[in-house]
Amino acid sequence: MRTVLLSALLLASALPLLGTVPPTVVSISFLGNHSYSSGELLDLMVSREGMKLALSQWMNDLKSVRDYYVRNGFCFVEVAGDSMLWKADSSEVRLFVDIREGDRILIGAMRIGGNSLFPAEDILRQFETRIDGMLSSATLEADIAALLQRYEHAGYPLAEVSVDTLAPYADSAGERLYLHLTVNEGPRTTIEEIRVTGNKETHADVVVRETRISLHELYNPDKVDKITARLNRLNIFSRVDPPELYVNDRGGGLLIHVEEGNPNFFDGIIGYAPPQQAGGGGTVTGFVTVTMRNLFGTARKLDVRWQRDESDAQELGLRYVEPWIFGLPLDVAAGFSQRQQDSSYVQRSVDGRADLLVNESLTISALGTLETVIPSSTIAVAVVQSSHTATGGLELKYDTRDDVLSPTSGVDYASSYQFGTKSTDNAAQTQSSSVQRLSIDAQFFAPTATRQVLAIGVHGRERTGGGIELSDLYRLGGTNSLRGYRENQFLGSRIAWTNTEYRFLLSRRSYVFGFFDTGYYFLPADETNALSSSQEMKYGYGMGIRMDTSLGNIGVSFAFGQGDSFSDGKIHVGLANTF
Repeated sequence: MRTVLLSALLLASALPLLGTVPPTVVSISFLGNHSYSSGELLDLMVSREGMKLALSQWMNDLKSVRDYYVRNGFCFVEVAGDSMLWKADSSEVRLFVDIREGDRILIGAMRIGGNSLFPAEDILRQFETRIDGMLSSATLEADIAALLQRYEHAGYPLAEVSVDTLAPYADSAGERLYLHLTVNEGPRTTIEEIRVTGNKETHADVVVRETRISLHELYNPDKVDKITARLNRLNIFSRVDPPELYVNDRGGGLLIHVEEGNPNFFDGIIGYAPPQQAGGGGTVTGFVTVTMRNLFGTARKLDVRWQRDESDAQELGLRYVEPWIFGLPLDVAAGFSQRQQDSSYVQRSVDGRADLLVNESLTISALGTLETVIPSSTIAVAVVQSSHTATGGLELKYDTRDDVLSPTSGVDYASSYQFGTKSTDNAAQTQSSSVQRLSIDAQFFAPTATRQVLAIGVHGRERTGGGIELSDLYRLGGTNSLRGYRENQFLGSRIAWTNTEYRFLLSRRSYVFGFFDTGYYFLPADETNALSSSQEMKYGYGMGIRMDTSLGNIGVSFAFGQGDSFSDGKIHVGLANTF
């Protein structure tokens, strides 16, 4: 520091002779630097070529250079900045920084005090900073951060560690550094209360239970760090601030601030497919889902779904979710759906499930379904037989997407397996057969460049067992599976499809995209009344746009199927909104 102060005195004595206008810095040169390049040292400075010379800033720059050397073990470095080359009229100046690095000094002794929870030997043994090693500020800071993390996990979140002494000394080996750290452990902290602010409709106990922290529990930073993600998963808040720890006479507490969002969600799609034959009419299809995610401020959910995929076929569904049964992270849901397939049959399904929320990303579910098919009594020959199917199974879900409507990274995976029996009634007798169902859905989102995202989806369904009828088949085609084809155009006991999109983001939830879909279906011979089964691969492609507007998130896509001309393109218009 002596040389820096000397530079300041010399420069201060010279500046009054230059007049009131400071000179312009033409160049800054470094002399004597061997361990660090001139570019590295210049990055430490604020002063730059072309700027007016400011004495106070130049002194701070010299200090920054010296501090950088000291932090990296050059404790006796000398930095001087009084060498200057002036223009004749004193309007410009060239600056020179003279550096005498000296030797890097090794650490000779390390001590730590104020600690009682962990022995000093144990603390220093886990440090990367060691005796007979060079002092690195970055390494020492990492060591201190790791020590503070140990204290946090032990219930001491207010612990502090400071460098009390850092001084050179001489011994028989030469110059050495003495390093002394002081620990202030602070109080052992338990969570005695959790306060929630900003909630208007949502009950505070809904927020508290999602934290999964019990009162009088020892402070755990891992649990606290997961609170924000758990609350965002409810999709009822527009903002969740990181929890704040406070300590009062009663002990520790957490302050959680939330902002209510729009808890209800509307998702609607209208599709148009041109006529298949000349002179025929086009087909208008529709899909509407209304989700209420926070009934009475309790995080209970109700879904209502309606779909029309043909002129004379439609589907209706209801689902209710009761969260946190018996105070456990266990959601129980019940659903009902009915499909009216033109005048052929009615298919009704009642299902129940129990979802165990393992963490903010992983859910394991138990499933049960009862399904009834009722043939129409108005047609001469029944397309399907009267039947009852009961299945049960398990489902695994894993979701790490950073946004539901427009994810830019993460994975959304779900797979389920169900097995059971199907009883078919006919005039002669009741027949029973085994049923197995497998479902897999996986979506991957990855940023590829600035404001560009690659989205890939892989999906599959399979139904095996005896007694497969028309009502048992899966449907493929349309907006939510294989684009470029009519809604539910293909049927199969085994179907699979992929969706690949490349998105160019216009804003957080607005983007244009191109897509390419592939699809596969397998139809057993029994369903085609043919001598053999049939299977086929299809593909579709197109482009679209999604825009975040005041009305909601509006999407428009134009899709072509395999071999389609421009006039055969399918148009889909969708609206997603919260209210």
